[in-house]
Amino acid sequence: MRIIFGALCLLLLLPTSRAAAGQSSTPSVLPDAPSPVVSSAKSAPAMQTPASSAGAKRYAPLYARTIFPGQLAQPLTVRDKFIYSFRQMVEPVNLVPAVFSSAESQWRNTDPKYGTDSGAFDQRLGAALIREDSDRLFTNAVLPSLLHEDPRYYRLGEGSTMTRAEYAVKQMFVVRSDSGKSTLNYAGFIGRAMAEGLTQAYYPDTSRGGGVVLRGLGASLGGLAAFNLMREFVPKEVFTHLTIFGHSSTTKSAQAGD
Repeated sequence: MRIIFGALCLLLLLPTSRAAAGQSSTPSVLPDAPSPVVSSAKSAPAMQTPASSAGAKRYAPLYARTIFPGQLAQPLTVRDKFIYSFRQMVEPVNLVPAVFSSAESQWRNTDPKYGTDSGAFDQRLGAALIREDSDRLFTNAVLPSLLHEDPRYYRLGEGSTMTRAEYAVKQMFVVRSDSGKSTLNYAGFIGRAMAEGLTQAYYPDTSRGGGVVLRGLGASLGGLAAFNLMREFVPKEVFTHLTIFGHSSTTKSAQAGD
């Protein structure tokens, strides 16, 4: 009987010991269970950040004369190039070179030779405005549309002063095409030659001839070199204050083919 009673007690105690053993082993499993949840919670922001910021591009204003580093240039259609040219004609700041050249011509009595009185200065200023506006029309609209050239200046913005100066002068001869490739600045040279040739239609008789045209072309190219140097080195903020038009860059979503 004792043996039978002992066996019965052992059978009764065995399930209890198994349950206790099961409870004692459970804590070793439980700490590992939350680990996937913790790791996924940490990685979620890292996955969302690229998705939220990817595809943003900063474009330069459509009619900006200078494209700065970090900006993408928007393509110019034929219509855009004419608007680009006309906007330059009405910018008050563009009166400065016309006034300067007229004053210099008045002081030295050079071409166009209208004399040296006050009325002569007004005539010189009018001729200078016609010459410069025809220059802008030919070099920024008519010929770039026909030859598929981009009339804007692309600032280098890095490197030594000499490197940037050489780049600025080089832009007189090599520009970008509408497709973004480098091309000779046919529009810049032919357009300026056309503008100087047109002066023979409104300059006085004393300032007509091939020599006058060639001297005017040389002065025009020298002005282009100086203007390119200004666009390369003058701080970007200055350009914002020199225009009567809005001049802030815009952000667009990147699309296929951009």
